[in-house]
Amino acid sequence: MTGLGELVGASEYPGRGLAIGRDVDGAGFAAYWLTGRSPASKQRKLVVSEHEIVVEDLSGGATDDLRHYTAAVRADDWIVVGNGTQVAELAVARRAGQDLQLALRDHGYEPDPPIRTPRIFATALVDATEVTIGSARSLPGAEEFVQHPSLHLPVLPPGTAATVSTYNGSSGTVTVSGIPQTASLAVPWTAVADLIWQQLNPALRVALFVTPLEASTFEAAILR
Repeated sequence: MTGLGELVGASEYPGRGLAIGRDVDGAGFAAYWLTGRSPASKQRKLVVSEHEIVVEDLSGGATDDLRHYTAAVRADDWIVVGNGTQVAELAVARRAGQDLQLALRDHGYEPDPPIRTPRIFATALVDATEVTIGSARSLPGAEEFVQHPSLHLPVLPPGTAATVSTYNGSSGTVTVSGIPQTASLAVPWTAVADLIWQQLNPALRVALFVTPLEASTFEAAILR
C-alpha cells in the first residue's frame, strides 16, 4: 500500500482529510486535518473538550456551517470523525445502533456549488475494529445526484490506516475526491501529527488533530 504521508502529500489542496487506523505497535488513532484557500477558511481553530472536538471561527464573524462544525464525537467505545454537521447526526445514529454505511445515505454533499464539497466521515470502535469510512459526493458528470462510496474493515492490521479527503487537486483547480483509500504507516501514533502536517502545503494548512482511540477523552489529542 501507499504510505499515509505520501497519500496526504499527493495533492496540493486536499481540503479536509481524515485517517483512522492502527500504528506499527497496534495502537488505534484518528486524525483530521484542515486546509484552506480563503482568509475566512484560515481563521479557524480546534477546540477540544472531553467528548467533542469543534472547528471554531477565529475572526469573530458569523457562524458558517460549511467551516464551523463538530469534527469529532466519542462515546465510551466508539468515535465518529468528519468534516461537517453530519458528524453530530451520525453520532446520534451510532448511539441508536444504526449501520453508518446506511445512515450515510441520508446525507448529501455540501451546498456549495459549483464545487459540491463531499461530506466525509469515519467511525470505529476504540480497539480499532469495525472501521467504516466514506463520503457523500456528487456523481461525476451528473452532479445533481449523490453517490456514497464507503469502505468497511472489520479489523485493521497494525501499520494500516483508512483515509479520505474532500479534494485531490490544486488550490487553483479544486478536484472533488471523497474516495476512501487504505494506506500503510511505519510510525507510532504520536508521530502521525508531524507526518501529516509536514506533507501539507504551509500556505494552505490550517489545523490538525490526532487522537488515540483507547483514551477515555479527547484531551490526549495532539494538535497542530
